[in-house]
Amino acid sequence: MSDRDRRVIVFRSRLRPDISARYDEHAGEVFARAEKMPGLLSAKDFTADDGERLALIEWRSAAELFAWRNEPFHAAAQAKGRETYYSEYSIDICEPVRGARFDGTTRSGFDADPAQLRSIAEKWLACFERRDLDGLLALYADDATHTSPKIRVRHPETGGLLRGKAAMRTWWADSFERLPSMQYVPVAITADRDRVYYEYIRKVDGEPDMPVCEVLDVRDGLIIASRVFHG
Repeated sequence: MSDRDRRVIVFRSRLRPDISARYDEHAGEVFARAEKMPGLLSAKDFTADDGERLALIEWRSAAELFAWRNEPFHAAAQAKGRETYYSEYSIDICEPVRGARFDGTTRSGFDADPAQLRSIAEKWLACFERRDLDGLLALYADDATHTSPKIRVRHPETGGLLRGKAAMRTWWADSFERLPSMQYVPVAITADRDRVYYEYIRKVDGEPDMPVCEVLDVRDGLIIASRVFHG
């Protein structure tokens, strides 16, 4: 599994008075149980001068963290913590979207920030608006695919699917020539770490407005598949 699958727990807490020795003993037992679970990568504890405690805990995947959350011994320990040990706490489960590593020689990194993917959709729409075929195709991987009901109608032999930049260039160049008035008016853009969903209104002189949803699958900063759905 990759860095993008990891989950990082940020656990901040304060203990009730005169409880730290009992807590530390119990916490040791809980950690010993966690070490036997698949997926635990690291766990570090820190204590501030004002008594606040901070634990940073890494799990290899969301599924393995979920299994630990529901493990019976751990579930009982959580209840014990609320009843006996903690005066307050907060837990944040973090999903890495961007990161870098340096081992003294080599730097590596990843970027799956939804804002980055959203910007790809915005660039796509801007290139389409100004009929910039080179800019549009630069957003795609060389072996990317594009599917659309319009392609299926005009080129039934394709089954509605185009593969590769050359095929997409031919399709869009023909569309721009046939439909010089065509516009895509954005309505909404939503992105996660791997995919962008955006809605727009297709406007062509002499034709009814058509609501459209398009989905972009993105990998390593490039579109690997785009899929069009008509409303």
